[in-house]
Amino acid sequence: MSEPARWRMSLGPACVLISTPLPLDAVAAALRSRGEPPMYDLTPAPGAGPGGRGAASVVHAARKAGPPGAVWDSVRASLAVQAADGEVTGEGLLYLAYLVLENRLQRSGYVTLHAAGACWEDRGVLLLGTPGAGKTTTLLRLCRDHGAAMTGNDLVVAGGPGGVPVALAGTRHVRLRHASVARVMPELLGLFPGEVTDSWRAKRTLPPARLGITPTARPVPIRAAVFVHVDPGYRELVDEPGDTVVHRLNLYENAVRYIRGGSTPWLAGGRFGPYVPPVDDPAAHAGRTATLERLLDRSRYIAGPPAAVAEHISALVTSGTPVTASAGRSIQ
Repeated sequence: MSEPARWRMSLGPACVLISTPLPLDAVAAALRSRGEPPMYDLTPAPGAGPGGRGAASVVHAARKAGPPGAVWDSVRASLAVQAADGEVTGEGLLYLAYLVLENRLQRSGYVTLHAAGACWEDRGVLLLGTPGAGKTTTLLRLCRDHGAAMTGNDLVVAGGPGGVPVALAGTRHVRLRHASVARVMPELLGLFPGEVTDSWRAKRTLPPARLGITPTARPVPIRAAVFVHVDPGYRELVDEPGDTVVHRLNLYENAVRYIRGGSTPWLAGGRFGPYVPPVDDPAAHAGRTATLERLLDRSRYIAGPPAAVAEHISALVTSGTPVTASAGRSIQ
């Protein structure tokens, strides 16, 4: 391995200093070139050694003996990674660093969620649901048919220390699944050229402009968090309280997909790698759950035909009527 360089990964109030011999600038450039620019900023940090001035850190060093591995020091907020050439890639190391960044974000009341987000000026909606529920297709309809801008798709960083959660950042690409498009937006099937043999696994990643969508990079207050389920077979629209036991548990699982480092294995050379400890602590838990409560307070479950779901969400968010999670609870 070459001599380590130092990098600063930052997003909102969170920062992680990374020391590694891997060329992280080239890795970030490759992500951008394939249409998947990261949400965070990655800049050189000469002289800013990991661990300095109380910052969180990731220190990647060549493995000299024993198996590859990672050790989390919660007191120093430092992840030590030992791996020889080929045992961890630059992209894999950025993923591990994001676990530490997520710890810092959650301590500040932000969580990274598998979600989509749209907004009208200062009124935003967070779209939640299981894979295939229709988050992306609803986002497309809100933007293309109802004049919304995109705050993020696939991943959205939401929350903050204030009483009203905000969409802080989101991924700036649109990933379409052929099966979902065929079911609810067949007019977009032309984006999948050639024969598709596996409709569920066939995906395309596109820049928003290709779909006539305008992204916004500024933080937007979240007026409603909507658990969506689109299905052309529904005869009527369903609009129910969003704060149910099932949604509450699903949202929590969504919020800890990064903070629990062991939940996604470190892949080394295409095979399962070593154990990565949970990058969590009581302060992150407190910030995380406080934000999830605020999102659930303004949550709804909306299901039905795709166009009807989008139209209803647009009216819900842009109207002057407070969005409530259940009867008798008002959101200002």
